[in-house]
Amino acid sequence: MHARALTAFAAVVFLSASLAAAQAPAPALRGEGTLLLMTGSSAVEVDNDEALAQFFFETQEADLPRAQSLVNQRVAEGVAQLKRADPKGLVETTGYTSYPVYQPGSQRKLVGWRVRQGVSLRTSDLAALPRAVAAGQQHLALAGIEFRLSRAARAKLEAELIEQAIANLNDKVNAAARALKVPAERVRLEELNFGVVPPPVPRMRAEMMASSAPPVEEPQLDAGRSVQQMTVTGRARLLPP
Repeated sequence: MHARALTAFAAVVFLSASLAAAQAPAPALRGEGTLLLMTGSSAVEVDNDEALAQFFFETQEADLPRAQSLVNQRVAEGVAQLKRADPKGLVETTGYTSYPVYQPGSQRKLVGWRVRQGVSLRTSDLAALPRAVAAGQQHLALAGIEFRLSRAARAKLEAELIEQAIANLNDKVNAAARALKVPAERVRLEELNFGVVPPPVPRMRAEMMASSAPPVEEPQLDAGRSVQQMTVTGRARLLPP
């Protein structure tokens, strides 16, 4: 083909491509439109199904071996009593400390040793909890009781919380779109971030020193309910027409 013919042919092809590009709709650019940042939430209230009871024994003696022996004996008796009262519960020792006690003043005269060890009982048998606590108090002091949801119960609620939080977020995004006169087909959800709101932990506390007192009466305990909460933060874009 002649050089002039090739040049004319190339010009026609370039012009055709330019016209086609001009007639085709331009793709939406990232960041185009109105950006919405919204937060949805959900909450479910359920009965607590687990308790964590904390016990301890503490003593002060002039002789360290005597103090340690007394703590070891009382804790062993308390652990055995708790296991008999709640065979399915999880009984664990939680800490062992000993430190010197000095007479007040500048001489720092050693007057004795204070020794302490903790014991915990985690159980799902809430009906038998008062009996188990009273049994443990025969040898140990009760530091506190925490009622809560077990890990299995929290996992079971997770799907329900997610569905409710997303539904709440969608309602808010759609309400904003309607207020801005944007139809639903021009709403695009771009990002979701979930967060769990830790509920306040209900506790029952009683501080005391264990002693060889008469048998302890069973306490009145109510496991109560827990509120599990979840939030979801979403980024939505209202596309232009």
